Amino acid sequence: MAFEIPDHFYKSFTTNVELLLQEKQPVMAMGVNLQMYTGEEAQVVKQFGEVEFNEKVSRQADTQFASLNHKQRWVFPTDYTLALPVDKEDELRMLNSPLSPYADAMRAAWARKVNAVVRDALLGTAKTGKNGATSTAFDTANQQIAAAASGLTVAKLRTAREKLRASQVDLDEPLYIAVKAKQITDLLSTTEVTSSDYNSVKALVAGEVDTFMGFKFIHYENLTADGSSNDRVIAWAKSGCVLGQWNGLETRIGERPDKEYTNQVFMRGTIGATRTQEPKVVEILCA
Repeated sequence: MAFEIPDHFYKSFTTNVELLLQEKQPVMAMGVNLQMYTGEEAQVVKQFGEVEFNEKVSRQADTQFASLNHKQRWVFPTDYTLALPVDKEDELRMLNSPLSPYADAMRAAWARKVNAVVRDALLGTAKTGKNGATSTAFDTANQQIAAAASGLTVAKLRTAREKLRASQVDLDEPLYIAVKAKQITDLLSTTEVTSSDYNSVKALVAGEVDTFMGFKFIHYENLTADGSSNDRVIAWAKSGCVLGQWNGLETRIGERPDKEYTNQVFMRGTIGATRTQEPKVVEILCA
């Protein structure tokens, strides 16, 4: 007799995965603005350039119109899927348990995917223009701090903060920096005991605090590297990146007739992310 899958298995498993996602949120997602979208693409923000006042040189002169540069930034969705076979009936019965290893595995997989999407959007090519047809690369000329044969230092953090401030970024908004464990250790080794920063860095290394020099530190080991094997540490303002979600996570549990009626857990999610403005993101290369 075939094992029937009760309806509550579907609901319980979906709830378990969603609760785990809420409790163990993908670390990079905390540093971006989350938006819900529909359709094939979405216009994240309409941007306006600077305008200047003209000097009035005569009375009753003709009106002089100024021009305002309009830009749009777009986010495009990508569909992601994951399917796991469930061979045994006792394993299938576990799906409605909050301790289900299937829920844990899928939660971890989705978290890694969200993190990677945000990471790549921060330093990747953004889509601009009327219909998102223009590609805008990350501004390495102005928004990149050279490795200089060193790891993460207090001086590099000061430079990153200076770049954000010089670009008129509101430093009262949340600032984030994604680093590996190696960069946190680098900070301690490059800060002398006599430095006023030493105790703060020591507390950061010990995990007692997660903020230093205005940046909230996000521990993320999957940072990418440049062509010289330098870690690409990312510092940014929260408004500098948008993560879009389409329809949330969808879960299906059912038999696969083509696989000898093995039960399958299937999940599908649609997300996309984009950098909103180049000056709101700084890349710090660390040897």
